[in-house]
Amino acid sequence: MQAKTLQWASELVDCIHFLHQKGFAPATSSNYSFRNPEDGTIMISASGIDKGTFNTSHLMAINLNGQALNDKRKPSAETLLHTMIYKRLSEANCVLHTHTVFNTVLSAALRQNGYIRLEGYEVLKGLSGIKTHDTFVDIPIFDNSQDMSELAERIENYWDGHQGLHGFLLAGHGLYTWGKDIASAKRQIEVLEFLFECYYRMQIFQT
Repeated sequence: MQAKTLQWASELVDCIHFLHQKGFAPATSSNYSFRNPEDGTIMISASGIDKGTFNTSHLMAINLNGQALNDKRKPSAETLLHTMIYKRLSEANCVLHTHTVFNTVLSAALRQNGYIRLEGYEVLKGLSGIKTHDTFVDIPIFDNSQDMSELAERIENYWDGHQGLHGFLLAGHGLYTWGKDIASAKRQIEVLEFLFECYYRMQIFQT
């Protein structure tokens, strides 16, 4: 890896270990990527790696069509969701995907609603472009699928009519979010996961 690529790779590994320690990435679940600052290719986590032992050698290069570049390993099963985000958002340079108890339970429980609304919390200001707590953010929920091409197309069709997304959920599966760099994407993960837990716990008081 060239110097700047290695810097980003090391930062992503630190982020992955942080998320694993928080319980956001159990075992071999979850996947992560960044847009290579050297050549614009995508560096993505290889499939089947325990995130507690993840290191820079477990990242592999792919193109924007999701094809591995000079690597016989298999990229993450959800590679096409990463490349869909990068193609759509030129400002996105990191994509993070987590599996937590709260995002898994809420995305399954609210699947029929099609979204979860996060409203009125101070921490909302940690999301890109949000300047006040007096607002709301809808995080859409999509039925999960093993057909990544179909799923990516379904998300894109929704996105065409709903600009300004901060992330999306796959029902019973997990969260995807992104940022201009690794720190920004990590911040969005922390904000959204905090708010999912707040949402869940508020339901206890309202029943």
